[in-house]
Amino acid sequence: MSDEKILRGVPKAYYGAFGGITPFPICLKAVSDYLGDELDYAYAIVACGAAFRFAWNTTEWDGGNVDIMLACDDNERPFRQGIEALGRDFTMLWREGRDMRLPCSGKKEDFKSFIKGQIDAGKPVISLGPIGPCEAGILAGYRDGGDTLLGWSLFQDWEKLDLHEEGYFITDAWWGDNDFIGVMALGDIAGPRWGIEQILPVAIAALEGRQEGRHAKGLAAYDAWKAALLAADESDLALAVGDGGNEGMFDGMNIMMMCQGDATDCLIDGRKNACKYFQRLAQENPDQPLYAEIAEQFGIVAKTIHERIYKVLRGYQRGKKQVRALKKRRTRVKIGGYIDVMRAADEKALALMEELMAR
Repeated sequence: MSDEKILRGVPKAYYGAFGGITPFPICLKAVSDYLGDELDYAYAIVACGAAFRFAWNTTEWDGGNVDIMLACDDNERPFRQGIEALGRDFTMLWREGRDMRLPCSGKKEDFKSFIKGQIDAGKPVISLGPIGPCEAGILAGYRDGGDTLLGWSLFQDWEKLDLHEEGYFITDAWWGDNDFIGVMALGDIAGPRWGIEQILPVAIAALEGRQEGRHAKGLAAYDAWKAALLAADESDLALAVGDGGNEGMFDGMNIMMMCQGDATDCLIDGRKNACKYFQRLAQENPDQPLYAEIAEQFGIVAKTIHERIYKVLRGYQRGKKQVRALKKRRTRVKIGGYIDVMRAADEKALALMEELMAR
């Protein structure tokens, strides 16, 4: 153990890196690339289950709907299966005191030891925090015996931070951030990468409609999303358009537009890459027509967002134009119809995957 170690050349994790917008698979690919593995972003988001996720809080407009930890039946599973799918051992340390049905917990000294041990071994750490919300980021170095951390966050460009010459953020206030909740390691290679036989159960489990606590998930989330849009009352709409002298408060910050935008971002990133994954399988296995049929259905979801929902909202942004469009009931009714189209496509994809698994 040393007092300072900084890994050079860890690929930057940011929104849009590798063509993706989901933090964990972005970080998974960046760390894998650094370790010398060849990893496609489409495979990363499919393997961890995030490509098939969709959740909607049925009790409120919730900016946390797209949290990858809602993809499966337990919070750790997307991270565990994302790393194990690469054939690597998985180790994770969760912060002590987090009431999240988690298997283990750690104090500050445990975190320091974990982080230093991995970085001293030449391996970047994937973290949840400490910059911004508890989304995935990368720790690429430490100073002061671990009291200061360096790395990449997808949110660092929006905060005033000290930066290393590599571009890494530098922080010595990481333990005071309650959104820093866990760290995980890509361990040694222990076996082959997952194939379709291991990925199908992941996809089916994420896509199946069900209610877990406050969240409708999978196919059921479509119904909850549509119901929320059509049931929005005057207080929701007033907030969404900045009434009452708040005309400057657009910039994607109001909760209704954020939830709408997060839903479409989640689906287009996930289903587009699920489509790519199954298209690749179809090319490699021309005797199995189900791969192409599954890819087609996931492609319908992505295409509906790109060509229909973005059009009716006048763009993919979350600014004043989009907020004003979303206020109009006729816009929300149109979106409700497109939600039905996407739900039907996902439902067909689910049935086809279940047929494929049975074969």
